[in-house]
Amino acid sequence: MLETRYPRFGALYHNELEKLWAHRVRPLFIAFLVIVVGGSLLTYHSYMASKHQTQVTIQSFQGQVARLRRQESRATGKQQARIKRNLQQTEKILAQVRSEGPGVVNLSKQLHSVEQSLRQTPKAQRGPALEEIAVDRSALAHGIKHENPYAGGGLKLAGELFSGGAMILFGLIAAGLASDRISSELEGGTWGVLLLHAPRRIQVYWSKLAASLTLIWGFMAASGVGLGILTGLLMGFGFANFPLVVGLRLKAASQPGYPLRIPPQTFHLMSQWSYDALSLVLAMVAVGVLVTIFLALSLLTRSTVFSLIIGAVLVISGMLAGLVTHAAGWLAIIDPAVYMPLMGVWTGNLALQYNLVSLNLAQGLVVLACWAFVAIVASMSLARRMDL
Repeated sequence: MLETRYPRFGALYHNELEKLWAHRVRPLFIAFLVIVVGGSLLTYHSYMASKHQTQVTIQSFQGQVARLRRQESRATGKQQARIKRNLQQTEKILAQVRSEGPGVVNLSKQLHSVEQSLRQTPKAQRGPALEEIAVDRSALAHGIKHENPYAGGGLKLAGELFSGGAMILFGLIAAGLASDRISSELEGGTWGVLLLHAPRRIQVYWSKLAASLTLIWGFMAASGVGLGILTGLLMGFGFANFPLVVGLRLKAASQPGYPLRIPPQTFHLMSQWSYDALSLVLAMVAVGVLVTIFLALSLLTRSTVFSLIIGAVLVISGMLAGLVTHAAGWLAIIDPAVYMPLMGVWTGNLALQYNLVSLNLAQGLVVLACWAFVAIVASMSLARRMDL
């Protein structure tokens, strides 16, 4: 029994993968270009805009220096001394802007400045300062002396791709891949042919699920690597060991008007490469759960159009979660699309955005696990009773 079952499933899996690749390779290639090329060019445009602004600033200071020099040559006595002091100050600022470049931050100077300001900051509002001090100290310990927060290097952007709003694109792509996997077989009359090769309908379901996950996960990994390489070639790759903050964010606890009250000890640091890798893994988990839901919709509705529409609405509902929370917070908490950027949940950004302290990684994983369990059990039950 076991020896004949596994080759049968393997053949079904390869057949499903070949069909997916044949029908989806062009749309996936276009989506790959949009994410990789479009994302890199947009980030590069922002970087060049920052660089241009720096050049404008330099030209402005150069004009001030020239004007002060002319005034100094015509002035006498105390007036000349005052202009000379202003000239020295302006030349010092100009030299600093030129040495640091567009948007570059000297971490040693920033650390010293934040530590000085911490003494005058009330304890209840020290969250952002403590966070900044921890990041700067860790970066300096790894030999990183400067940072350009506007550059968005290859490593940095690869992690951001899977921890923010861009995840809606992968959700919609997953809907396009999985929402018609079974309904199209029923509508095209090929379901019976599949059953000839797999007497157990469950095998057909699992082969379709495995093939869909393989393709969408491979596409996500390729997009992250491609975006990181192209952006790195344009603006540099950044620092693999640059520290990032994960856990509940201190900014939420220190800003007035937010109900979150979080003790300072709840955050910890993670290196850039670890952040990127875990962002991809968590994104794969979230999108994988959506694929199980879309397959269940395909079985339940038996209609490609209806399953695609419902799947797209489900994905988009994650964008509207901010509005939903004001009406009924629990609706956003159980919406699987809200947890698509699981790394954004882990960093606490979504908790701050939606004013819901319960939005955390543990809860997100539990909610997604429940949705996956229900979707798989429902799909297996429907598949066993699926007739032509």
